[in-house]
Amino acid sequence: MICKELKIPIILEKTEALLCRTPHNHPQMSLIEKDFKKRRAGYNGESTVYYHLTFLKDKKYKIFYNVRLPIFSNHFQMDFLILTPFYILIIEVKNISGIVLIDPFIRQLTRTHKGVTEGFIDPVSQVQRYKLLLQKWFSTHKLNHPPIEHLVVFSNPSTILNYTVSPTPDDPYKNIIHAQNLIDKIKELNEKHLKTIITDKELLKMKRTLLKHHHEHEIDILEAYSLTKNDLITGVRCESCQHIPMIRVSASWYCVKCHASSKRAHETAVKDYFLLINDQLTNSDLRKFLHLNSRNTAYKILKSFQLETQGGTKSVTYSKPTR
Repeated sequence: MICKELKIPIILEKTEALLCRTPHNHPQMSLIEKDFKKRRAGYNGESTVYYHLTFLKDKKYKIFYNVRLPIFSNHFQMDFLILTPFYILIIEVKNISGIVLIDPFIRQLTRTHKGVTEGFIDPVSQVQRYKLLLQKWFSTHKLNHPPIEHLVVFSNPSTILNYTVSPTPDDPYKNIIHAQNLIDKIKELNEKHLKTIITDKELLKMKRTLLKHHHEHEIDILEAYSLTKNDLITGVRCESCQHIPMIRVSASWYCVKCHASSKRAHETAVKDYFLLINDQLTNSDLRKFLHLNSRNTAYKILKSFQLETQGGTKSVTYSKPTR
């Protein structure tokens, strides 16, 4: 049972919008592009694992994607969390191509790809830390819980996994697998944990508490790259060739570069505004961002989104829609 479904992370949406609206010659462009590729690869890997998890049809599985929980003055985030009455499973997803060498002795992971070797954070140490934090979080919220297991799942089937030393059967480094083996590994855990530890009522309480305290990570993407709104390319983006800006012709948007036209191209631009600039939007803000002259046209566009509003007729402010 999917309790928190797969959704494009807000940080990925913001990075993509920023990539499209930053001038190509801007000094930060290469970093933005690099981060976008990395974040998109991470999401693609998580999508692959999510696909395999959808085959778990039994209601005893409570599956959560991308759970971020507060602990002390910080947060910790797990790619996937699965609750059952018998055990809990934390899954850390890695979408890394090439040849991966895992050294359990010094807790090191290195990847060789296209002749380049580089190091990565040891995923086993990472997921073991999440386990300790989750145990503390359960304790803080006075939630009884079953044993916590963890897996590191490589989503790319072509990734070659090698060890410097073969891990023993009870070694946590034995819990590194490819995504296609995930369901079989979960079956092994089912055979290992046969005793019911928490009741259905306790499981439901745990589910509700997790969802209540999950908090998606929001960042000011412009500040993260030392940018301001004045650095952005404004205007409506062409859906066909990505040229900015399109021009308003009658009730449509026209691209002077590829000659495409669209009645709804402004929808992405409004979304970009909320992702990059502000959670609040006025008629004046919209006209500046979309390069519109008509207050009435801007009003009709804003009304079409059915956004929550604040203020009077001439000072009305429209709020970003909830995800």
